[in-house]
Amino acid sequence: MSHLVNSILVAIAIVAIANEVCGGGSTVFGVLERGAKLLHKDEIVEPHKLLRIAQRKITYKAPHLQKIGAIVITDNSESKGGKAVLLEGGPPSSFAVVRFKSERNHGLNFTMEIFDTPPPCDRCNQLG
Repeated sequence: MSHLVNSILVAIAIVAIANEVCGGGSTVFGVLERGAKLLHKDEIVEPHKLLRIAQRKITYKAPHLQKIGAIVITDNSESKGGKAVLLEGGPPSSFAVVRFKSERNHGLNFTMEIFDTPPPCDRCNQLG
């Protein structure tokens, strides 16, 4: 069991590092499974700043200690110059801290959707 948890944490770290290095656009943290319910949806919009970088940090805590299954971040800007980085938490924890950062002279225009981990399928467990 601990090997599985370590593997998941390593995978999340690799995705976060790749997203930081490669930059940009839309991304998904975790796995969006069938039956997952939308826990939270947020529009992250900041106007552009002349010769400056727009940044915003969003902290989310799931109600009733629900587990986060996936965080889907969509870059709605035409320039696709911004990026989102998962700083803390995320799947499979019950909280997440995400930093949004634009390129110089650009604003932020992202949609962040956080989904839960769906309950196990009883029929799937019976079939094996």
